[in-house]
Amino acid sequence: MVNQSMAALGNNRSTIRELFEYGNQRAAVVGRENVFDFSLGNPNVPAPDAVRQAILEEAAGDPIALHGYTSAQGAADVRTALADDLNRRFGTAYTGDSLYYGREFLRFLEEIRKRGTTALDETADGYFFIDSWDKWRVLLDKEDGRILKAILHDLNPKAVDRMMQTLEQTGLFELAPSVMYGGALKNVEINCKGVHKGQGLAQLAVQLGIGMDEVMAIGDSDNDLTMLRMAGLGVAMANAAPHIRDAADVCTGSNAEDGVAQAVERYILEGNA
Repeated sequence: MVNQSMAALGNNRSTIRELFEYGNQRAAVVGRENVFDFSLGNPNVPAPDAVRQAILEEAAGDPIALHGYTSAQGAADVRTALADDLNRRFGTAYTGDSLYYGREFLRFLEEIRKRGTTALDETADGYFFIDSWDKWRVLLDKEDGRILKAILHDLNPKAVDRMMQTLEQTGLFELAPSVMYGGALKNVEINCKGVHKGQGLAQLAVQLGIGMDEVMAIGDSDNDLTMLRMAGLGVAMANAAPHIRDAADVCTGSNAEDGVAQAVERYILEGNA
């Protein structure tokens, strides 16, 4: 006997099955000899040497970075191992260090919890509350050059706008606001100039040996704008703000409608770009 949950797993379509069926469709067009299955579970041809070598290098890496288990906030040893692994691969300067937050962030968390949104646990390992300007100054002096990203919060969206205007005048930062609950709440992400999702996506494309014209990016917020514009196909979620949708090439369903899955099916599996 097979219980109902297991029967559903066997009967329902999945991404793997979709890919398998797509491979069969392509084989009918270009010939079976031109369609290759490099999956680890049941490959029908040996993987190319470059793929085999990459798998061996991954397996020989730090076991914690490879398959370390961690809580949502991130166990300290796993965070450090992942940061070290990224730095070794890409010459970055990530650390496994902590997230620091102040009073405005606590007020922000309290407000979104009132609205029924699940928030992070600010009491978790690796999160530290800084309760005064003097302590912030000490921290910033200690971490000089090592803080990679900041997010500014205020319960008054106009205050966030004023902070953005001041920061924009310096010309030193990439600024990406996030508007929530129809404009009732707002924050702004701050990165060093030139550090944004579009640049990260371009670096990933280089690592994978593909052009940006072969990349699809999906987003719904201001911090997604650079990658939506730089990708060969920029896809905006239906729940994105109008200016985000205008910047994209096409739109997909909302986050409540499995919009990402819709985009993958339409533009990758079915090739309807």
